[in-house]
Amino acid sequence: FGRWLRRKYLNGMLYSAEGIRSAKWRLFLMQTWIFFIKIIGAICVMTGCGGAGLAMGVSWKRRYVQLGQMQRSLRMLHGEIRYTGAELPEAIDQIALRQEKPFSDFYHGLSEQMRRMDGQSLKTLWQTEIEKCLNNTYLPKEDKQIFLESGSQLGYLDRQMQLTSLDACMAQIEDNRNMIRKNMEEKQKLSVALGLLSGFFIIILLI
Repeated sequence: FGRWLRRKYLNGMLYSAEGIRSAKWRLFLMQTWIFFIKIIGAICVMTGCGGAGLAMGVSWKRRYVQLGQMQRSLRMLHGEIRYTGAELPEAIDQIALRQEKPFSDFYHGLSEQMRRMDGQSLKTLWQTEIEKCLNNTYLPKEDKQIFLESGSQLGYLDRQMQLTSLDACMAQIEDNRNMIRKNMEEKQKLSVALGLLSGFFIIILLI
């Protein structure tokens, strides 16, 4: 009986030791799994925040490009009025054929609206097409306001005053483009840095 009891006791100790080792192994696997999940989460957070910062920087560049499109379209309108002597509806028709999106859509829409002759002012038509065609661009409200001003007075002025008004608006656009060009690289770097820094703080809070 003593031999049987001793064997039972030793087997129990063996099973107990194996259970402890098994529990420790499961705990180790769980901790390792949690660690890898945190690492993957941290990478996702940093990538997302860095990408958001990069997108903000890219938006400045695209605003610069779209301001250039706006300026070229007004320069073409200026040339049509000055050198060809075209009336405003005819000049807008010609410009619509020589623009890229979104300004091709803007001038096409404006041309169609003017053909309808429904009694609305050119300012109203111009504003309607800005809201319709330039809503999903990278141009902020201040840029759209300059563009609105360029068209709001065309229907009320003689030819020389129209040219003067267009010159003033193109000068404002050029000032904005110069400001963006001067600060664009710095703002792009700052946007990416702020995005990464935000991701770093989020990781600290999560961990």
